Amino acid sequence: MSGALLIIGAGPGIGLASAERFGREGWTIVLASRRPRTLDPMVARLVGQGIDAHGLVIDATDPAAMQAGIRTADRLSGGLTTVLYNAALVRQQDLFSMSDAEVESDVAVNITGGLHAIRAATALFADRGGTILVTGGGLAVAPHASYASLGLGKAALRNLVEGLAPALREQHIRIATATVSTLVAPESVEAQGVAQTLWTLATDPDAGWERTYPAA
Repeated sequence: MSGALLIIGAGPGIGLASAERFGREGWTIVLASRRPRTLDPMVARLVGQGIDAHGLVIDATDPAAMQAGIRTADRLSGGLTTVLYNAALVRQQDLFSMSDAEVESDVAVNITGGLHAIRAATALFADRGGTILVTGGGLAVAPHASYASLGLGKAALRNLVEGLAPALREQHIRIATATVSTLVAPESVEAQGVAQTLWTLATDPDAGWERTYPAA
């Protein structure tokens, strides 16, 4: 089975590991980030492995940019089959010591960007079906005050995925989240494990709307 994957919020950890996991199966990969300088080395690495890979600048907090970026990724890849929202602003800070600007910027990435991505991907897949994936987190079900904005974001997106799954299934669109309950560093066993979890969610129609890594 081959396809095309767009990773929004691609980085050297889960994003790159997922790109390599899907790419090994012959999938076309489009990596997207707000920072162009982070994309080139990852795209070059994938191309060096024989993977058809592309880089694309997308600001997930801008709905128009998200819609245009997904359309561009669809064209570059020859037709997206899966979109992964992997963007997150990780801040180890309690709510009351955060500035107003920090609260707004974190919510924009951790929640609002995910809403934009899901809406744009659903519009793209409306006539042909597809899969929408979200990188979730254990803070969604086991919150910690020191990661206030990240936990809030993961909980909000998990709630949305669970709520949307039945209705989107009727449109032949699958939506699912990988709840990551461990720290993940670049080039780590954990990064590869999450990538495998996302692969299962993307390719197994019976995988359900959520898988947890590590498995309980």
